[in-house]
Amino acid sequence: MMDSRDDRIVAEYGDGHTVEDIAARYGLTVAQVYLVVERELRFDAAPQPPPPAYFTAQPSHYYTPPAYTQPPPVPPGYRDVDTIVAEYAAGYDVQWIAFRHGLSVDWVYYLVHQAVQDGSSPT
Repeated sequence: MMDSRDDRIVAEYGDGHTVEDIAARYGLTVAQVYLVVERELRFDAAPQPPPPAYFTAQPSHYYTPPAYTQPPPVPPGYRDVDTIVAEYAAGYDVQWIAFRHGLSVDWVYYLVHQAVQDGSSPT
């Protein structure tokens, strides 16, 4: 059974031959070789609809940064702030630190930020 010309082009492309060599061998342009390969490798015959526009760029003067809401102050009697800051400084994962101390990740960032900003623990 003979392979068609398009099948041979796709096979050579799959074997790693350069597109320029394939085009010269079959008397095609590089763009035509890519079209043959794309057409032969497409699994569905129906054309795909364009993807939906997920993001519409707004002019820069419409940009408003998201508001930062700080977590409430540290509960009275919470004394692990130095430990949290030390673990954060040592490079431990923030989610692990939060889980270990029963806090949210936002709390950990807040405590570290307060300790660095104030130079002392916020308690």
